[in-house]
Amino acid sequence: MINKKEMEAVKEKIEQYYYNEKVLAWNQKELERLTKRLQEIEKDRNSPLLPAPLCTDLQGVNYSSVGNKSGKIAQSPIERNIEAIYDRLDRNYEETQEKILDLKIKIAKQEDERKKTEFYIHFLSEENRKLLQYKFQNKKSVTEIAFLLHLSKSTVCRSFYEIYKWLYKIMEYDGAFEKT
Repeated sequence: MINKKEMEAVKEKIEQYYYNEKVLAWNQKELERLTKRLQEIEKDRNSPLLPAPLCTDLQGVNYSSVGNKSGKIAQSPIERNIEAIYDRLDRNYEETQEKILDLKIKIAKQEDERKKTEFYIHFLSEENRKLLQYKFQNKKSVTEIAFLLHLSKSTVCRSFYEIYKWLYKIMEYDGAFEKT
């Protein structure tokens, strides 16, 4: 016999499994977008053409002396502008690399969690997997599932109860639920 709290824990694991499937697809697309952005920044950094327009109304600098009072070599406003552009590109490159790393870590965690639940669901019969898919992935109600599978509502409800009971037993045996 499985109580309501235990049944809710199993439902939550299954919902998280189907949610992670969707989120993984989104995260993979985001990873592709960030990788493409990183390549574009790298291309701009290595390009002989500047990736941003310069301010052309800047005054020139008199280079008659090698250095100024602080010992630094004098720079023209154009040179400072060019340096600012490349500094911005470097910062964007580093930020994008950090985002990619964070996203890869997040994807790895989601895949690990998803694989654990997928392992348990794999032991179910094809019919039971189809029931879970209709309910959690396709968000169908018990009535809709009964209609689609040509079963009675009570049969569908009993089937879900048996699925939850079996999954709880195997997940509990394998230690999928943390004791708090």
